[in-house]
Amino acid sequence: MSKKLQSMTGFSTIEGEVAGQWVRLEIKSLNHRYLDLKVRTPREFSTAEMQIRSAVQAGITRGSVDFKIDRIRESDSTPPPIQANISLAAHYYESLKSIQQALGLSDPIRTSDIAAFPDVISCTPDETAPEDVWPMLEPLVTKALDKLVEAREREAATLSSFLHKTAAEMSEVCLRLRERRRLCEDSYRARIREKIKLVFEAYPVQDPLAKTVLESRISQELAMLLDRTDIEEELTRFASHLDHLCKTLDAGGNIGRKLDFILQELNREINTLGNKAQDFQISEDVVGLKVRLEQLREQVMNFE
Repeated sequence: MSKKLQSMTGFSTIEGEVAGQWVRLEIKSLNHRYLDLKVRTPREFSTAEMQIRSAVQAGITRGSVDFKIDRIRESDSTPPPIQANISLAAHYYESLKSIQQALGLSDPIRTSDIAAFPDVISCTPDETAPEDVWPMLEPLVTKALDKLVEAREREAATLSSFLHKTAAEMSEVCLRLRERRRLCEDSYRARIREKIKLVFEAYPVQDPLAKTVLESRISQELAMLLDRTDIEEELTRFASHLDHLCKTLDAGGNIGRKLDFILQELNREINTLGNKAQDFQISEDVVGLKVRLEQLREQVMNFE
């Protein structure tokens, strides 16, 4: 079973409890030629960075991915132990007494006043062994990555629908160009025949052999002219590349680079077609195809 299409753009976030702390995992993904992964975690979770990277790389192959873990608060279910810094409290007490003596004050120094100073009373979460960090983080990481992949797949489905629609519109233009090409070819032949007729009327050739040779030569020039302006071959290849693009989209998987190559081939054919075109209407349709092709290129850049 082939992998579903993924866009390189996505976002997911999830919260949960890890080692007595409530944390938030946030993953953002943007376009990039390769996988550019940045991992930011609190110090106590840093030992799991390699496992986090491996988990991301298992599901994502391209994109600029920013993986972040933020500590929100201590867990409500398992409050951390309270620790009193007695030496610091004694230092604050002596400092308060010095202030009283210096200012001639006699109001009582209360325990609550000392406890309110910074770091006198602090919460100290239990230390987690380095080898235990990843097993606790893994379920949250898996859920966050699943949500990210789902977001990227939804975005890819929207992009795929747009590309199919645009390719269908371009195919209709190709059909119109084919019909216009046939009309132009008939028109070229009629005009050249009329010019040949006028030349022979203006400069009559009496010798039947000479006239035959001239007509043969003129026919060769006409064939060369029509060949230089004929766009049927380019239209055939262009339509084939459009069909290849649609089949590639339907196949799924990591198709970003493949689609980019197909667009290069489409661009090559449309440029050749434009150079050959000698008809205003054909030139107008070629410009329209180039506009649509640029729209395709902008969207294809989002695929993994």
